[in-house]
Formats: sequence, C-alpha cells, structure tokens
Amino acid sequence: MVGVTLVVAGCAVAFLPMNPAGTWRAFPAIPWLDGLCRWDAGWFHRIARDGYSFDVSRQSSVAFFPLFPLLIRVLTWLVRNDYVAGIAIAMSAGFGSVLLFRQWVGARLVAPAARTSLWVLLLFPFSLYLFGAMYSDALFVFAALAAFVSLEHDRPWLAGLCGAAATATRPVGLAVVVGLAVRAAERRGGRLTGADSGVLVSLAGLGLYCVFLQVRFGDPLAWVHAAAAPGWFVEPGPAAWFKAVFLRDLLHGRWDVSNCVRLVHAMLCVIACATIPAVWRRFGIGYAVYVLGVLGIPAVSSPDFFGMGRYVLPAFPCFAVAGVFLHERPRLARSVLAASFVGQVVMTALYAAWYPTS
Repeated sequence: MVGVTLVVAGCAVAFLPMNPAGTWRAFPAIPWLDGLCRWDAGWFHRIARDGYSFDVSRQSSVAFFPLFPLLIRVLTWLVRNDYVAGIAIAMSAGFGSVLLFRQWVGARLVAPAARTSLWVLLLFPFSLYLFGAMYSDALFVFAALAAFVSLEHDRPWLAGLCGAAATATRPVGLAVVVGLAVRAAERRGGRLTGADSGVLVSLAGLGLYCVFLQVRFGDPLAWVHAAAAPGWFVEPGPAAWFKAVFLRDLLHGRWDVSNCVRLVHAMLCVIACATIPAVWRRFGIGYAVYVLGVLGIPAVSSPDFFGMGRYVLPAFPCFAVAGVFLHERPRLARSVLAASFVGQVVMTALYAAWYPTS
C-alpha cells in the first residue's frame, strides 16, 4: 500500500491542478515525495528545525506535541533532510502499526476474520496517514498498539512506556492512559494491583511536555491555550457539539468538495462509534473505553467532523469488529473494500494536491 500511496501522490502532484492554498513545496523536483508533505507537515518541519514558539495572539507550534518532531530532529542528523526524516518515521511507524495490529487481531479472531480486519485497515480511506504522509498519526497508532500488546503480554511497565510515547505524540493520548488502566484492572478481575501500576507511567509523556512548557514559556498548558488562537479556536457549546453549521450547509445544498469530504469524515466517525458496543462484548470494557475516548474527544470538540477520518485510525478494535462483520458477509466485504480503496486513492490525491482532507 505504500507503493500505491507514492504513485497516487506523485501522479496527483504531476497532473492535478494544485490548490492555491499550497504555498510551499518540500520536494519540487520529486512529485512522489512532495505529495506526502502537506499542511501540518510544515509545522513539524519548523518545530524540528527551529524549536517551539508560543504566542496567544496567533497560531503557535506548541499545539503540536513533541515526540514526532523530536524524532525528526534526531533522524535528520543521519539523512540530512528533515522532510525525508519525517516521511521515513511515518512510514516506519505505519509498518510497525500494521505488524502489531496483525499480531493483536490474530490472537483474538479466527484467521479469515483477522485477514479481513487487516484489509479493512490497509484499504481504509485515510490510511495514507499510515503510509508516509508526514503527520504524527502513524507514530501515535504504533505507540497505542504497542502499549496494549505489551499489557496483554503481562508487561505493564513496557505498556506504560509505550503509553508515554502516545501521550507525548497527541493530546488524545489520554485515552490510552485510561484504556490501559481499565484493561489492566479488567484482566485482574476488576482491581488494579501494584503489579500493574506501570501502566500509569503512560502519563509521563504529557507530564514532561507540560514541564517543558512551564520552563520554556511559563505556561504548562500552553498547548491548550494555543488552541484559542485565531484560526484554530472553536467556541465550545451546543453549536459545536451538534455540528450546527455543518448540518446547515448540507441542508442548504452546499455540496462543494470541502463539505463532501466532511461528510465522509462524519460517516466514518459514526460507523466507528457504532462498533463500540461490539468492541465491549468481544474484547472487553478496557478497549471499549479506549475507543470511546480516542473517538469521543476529537468528535465532541470538532464543529464539523473534519479530521475524524484519520482520528479513527487509532481505534484499532473497531477495525477488528468490522473485519468480523464483513468476513461473515463475503459479497458485502468485496464491495466495501473496493469502495474503501477508491476512497483511499481519492483522499490521497486530494491531499497531495493541497486540498484539505483531514
């Protein structure tokens, strides 16, 4: 799938009209690499190169958590190009995520259903964020999967360290902390024992970032306050919770590319949330709590579901449930997987051509 992503991204850059919003190019002479570096890739590039900045009056880089840009800075010492480093880290983390998901689902489902689950993940419309797009999503998915796989192998301290990597990558990593704690207690019959206290180390990633922000900017919650800057701030309340503006646009027939993409995000979010009861029944309350958190936090805060497509990626138990459902319905599975692959090609092409997709 990495090859498909590279080919589609390269063709999009070479042949599609670019969105005028795209004001910079990472690799002007290499379309298949250039198409992987869009939007937030610029923020990670600046953080890795110049460090963090914070100004409450404008968008600031402290809104982006540190592990991904830190790894980019380290790898840049070897590859001498921070965009190449970012792509390499994203691809490696994505490959690791696929391997861990295969291991996790293979231990819980019959082989045919496990294979179908893997295909659901690989062909997911927003899996380009696992296959090289210079975003932190692949790293987060890898850290979350590694944490739960470690816990299932009775290694709570290793699970906590992997969880700390997750909380140092994205703020929604708090869902990993809660999910690990609940799953650890669930495995012990409802009690979190001293032997499982290592899972609480997963708070360290967020904690260390807050300490850094306090020392550097005098504000341990600068990453929260940065979200109030013009262009990022979403007024909390019923209008955002119930997606009032988005629904109004659709009801008034505003079916432009942007709103069509938002509708795809909304549909994928609703489908993923609908699997939570099945996740609970099949895999336990710990995984259900994790999925509820990793989906619920961004879904509630978003005014229009935008971004939810890639935010579904860490909800790996949902892909397992979908695999079981489709495995039992082969004709539907073929249709869904084919449509999903077409969606992946479309979203990759739009992303590479600088159209907002997530």
